[in-house]
Formats: sequence, C-alpha cells, structure tokens
Amino acid sequence: MTRIARRLSASALVLLAMIVLLPQPASAAGNLPCGPDCLAQSLDAVCWEKEWCAVQIVVKGNVPTSGLVLQYRTADGTASAPGDYVEVPSGELSLTAEGVNQLRVFVAGDAARERDEMFAVEFVDGEGRTLATSTVTVRDAAGR
Repeated sequence: MTRIARRLSASALVLLAMIVLLPQPASAAGNLPCGPDCLAQSLDAVCWEKEWCAVQIVVKGNVPTSGLVLQYRTADGTASAPGDYVEVPSGELSLTAEGVNQLRVFVAGDAARERDEMFAVEFVDGEGRTLATSTVTVRDAAGR
C-alpha cells in the first residue's frame, strides 16, 4: 500500500480516498427490473405535512404487455407512523409504459414545529426483500 501511495500524487490520493471512504448517499433510490427491455427507477420525494405525497417511478424502456405490478411498503425513519405519515404495510403499483408512474402516501401533520423528517418507501419482491428505496422528506407545514 505504501508503494502505491508514494506513486500517486496528493490530488489523486484525495480523490481515491473520497471514492473509497465517503459514505454513499442516504437514499438508496434505485433501479427495479421490470422486464428484459425495461428498467424502472424509484425517485426520492419532498412533501409537506397534511398533504398527499407523490413518490415517482420513471420507466425506461418497454413494460411487458402483460404489465407489471410493483409491491411496496413504508418504513419509519426519523418520521414515524402514525404521527408523521399514514403507514402502508403492503401496497401495489401497476406500472404503465407512459414513462412516469406514481404512488401516493398521506403525510400527517402535528402542531409541533419540527425540522425535516424522513421515512422510506421500500419496493419489495414477493418474499419481502427490499429491491429499491425512495426516501420521502417531510417538511413542516408551519415553516412555509
């Protein structure tokens, strides 16, 4: 390792350290396979308290003609159900080929002034394993 470090310039070493040592973004929003010629990407969302929140899925490619149903559930983060949002223990979203699909979750509200909070929408397979996650950031309605 010291031989490698001696050969690299200081800036290259800093770049290497950033790539290897820095944590990945908190959001694990990712890609969901939806067929041989199809990829669905889950996106993060920012929502206000006391409103319906749309979590988007962008479809790239061709959804199979038989369609595809994504299973999802919500999971607590710094925001927790039922005080901060309405839990969805199990839900389904039918993907269409139009490009952008969305599911909706209700973000509850309370009287307390708070910093931003977060919860997750997890896309799962038939056995409950998480395939991708969208992070939902909840903004306090009093802060508008």
